[in-house]
Amino acid sequence: MKPSKICLALDGLSAIQAIDLTEKLGDRCHAVKIHDLFDACGASIIRSLKESGAKRVWVDAKLHDTKDTVALRTAAIVRHGASIITVHASGGIPMMRAAVEAAHHPDRMVAAEIWAITVLSSLDPREIGQVYGRDQTPQQIVTGFALMAKEAGVSGIVCSAQEVDRLSQYSKLKGLEFVVPGTRSVGADLGQQKRSGTPKQASDDGATFLVAGSQVTKAKDPVAAFDAFEAEIA
Repeated sequence: MKPSKICLALDGLSAIQAIDLTEKLGDRCHAVKIHDLFDACGASIIRSLKESGAKRVWVDAKLHDTKDTVALRTAAIVRHGASIITVHASGGIPMMRAAVEAAHHPDRMVAAEIWAITVLSSLDPREIGQVYGRDQTPQQIVTGFALMAKEAGVSGIVCSAQEVDRLSQYSKLKGLEFVVPGTRSVGADLGQQKRSGTPKQASDDGATFLVAGSQVTKAKDPVAAFDAFEAEIA
């Protein structure tokens, strides 16, 4: 089977709904992504999703704290079986590096991957300026975070469809995985996404993985919606 470029976000689903959808689609995804389910169910949900067919479980923890705290939380999540964990690049290089080091659990043959969030795709340029300052463009801010993440040794970065083209072609970022959330097919509701693009555009522009979320999980027929998403980037 051809490796999948799709990570399926199970945000907002109950454990029963998430397990049911994973039984139907888990083996067709690179990973399934959780955050509120991990908060609600704890470690047991990782095991349940893997037993239901998930190849990898991505715990979208978006860690952002002192490096020691992040290292402790990363190690704890890895012990529970997560394959991918996210941190915020804005936490700095030492913090990200601590997460990378903590992801190497001695009982596992392969370390969990750390993906670093650059700038949330739900922020528009005005909001980015309010948060990060107005002396740089959003593209420059995202690029700066990506370079920090690369130096820290993470496996991948999470960026919007509007930045992935430039980042994926930047030689200094070679070797990173580029993960794009918040894409929407033409005509689909953008929801909370403000820096978006179509799945096809993001895939063509160099995305390693795409996050399929509400466009699939809130559809009347999630499997058919997933088929359409997959066909769009084929």
